[in-house]
Amino acid sequence: MKIESKHKCPYCGFAYKTEPGRNLFAHVLAHPEANVAVHSVILVCPYIECGKSEVFVDAGSFPAVLRGKDECERQNIGYDLPGTFFKGRLLPPFRGKPELRTQEVPEAIYRDYDEACRLLPVSTGASVTMARRCVQKMIRAKFRLKPGKLQNEISTLGTLSPPVQQEVIEALDAIRKTGKFRALPDDEVKIVSDVSPEAAEQVISIIEILLSDWFLAPAEHDERLVSLQLILNKKHSDGR
Repeated sequence: MKIESKHKCPYCGFAYKTEPGRNLFAHVLAHPEANVAVHSVILVCPYIECGKSEVFVDAGSFPAVLRGKDECERQNIGYDLPGTFFKGRLLPPFRGKPELRTQEVPEAIYRDYDEACRLLPVSTGASVTMARRCVQKMIRAKFRLKPGKLQNEISTLGTLSPPVQQEVIEALDAIRKTGKFRALPDDEVKIVSDVSPEAAEQVISIIEILLSDWFLAPAEHDERLVSLQLILNKKHSDGR
């Protein structure tokens, strides 16, 4: 099993140098009589706000390089098992940011966002399809638009007063196009390119920014106004 010296966390995108005993932990379980060994490696993202783990497992024939080695020595040996019959990466659930689960964000919207996050390591296509549905719910909840086609709803945002920023409209339209075929198949489309992990992660990031700007920021602004009004009321009361 080969672990590169530089690694990128699939959850937060943080790139870091792998260091045994610090963010890389290896273990070998070997059974010489059965001629079988399992090599596992755990990588822990060192970014303090992430800290999520990946587990790599390689199972195969007992390699000659392990013969005569004790457990401690085995853990420090880098190798590919001969006759490998299983090799893969295991990921814990990729969940949405809990700080976005507030009373200001409608529950139905958060569920779709969270589902898009959990689907990301399993299927990028399914993730962007769920993200597309999440975006449509966000637009309708924020701007009280009459339900219709997502393309028309996004176009309408530019005609509002004040209009939604063009950069936001373009980002929403990119999400719509990314998830369109998977949500609404078109018989005329014969070839569909897969959604790259990077593109699917960008979709999630856009949704997180809009959830914060559309639902959390206005609520925080209203709270500040209430606090200001309380201060003014107290000042008037003390001045009597």
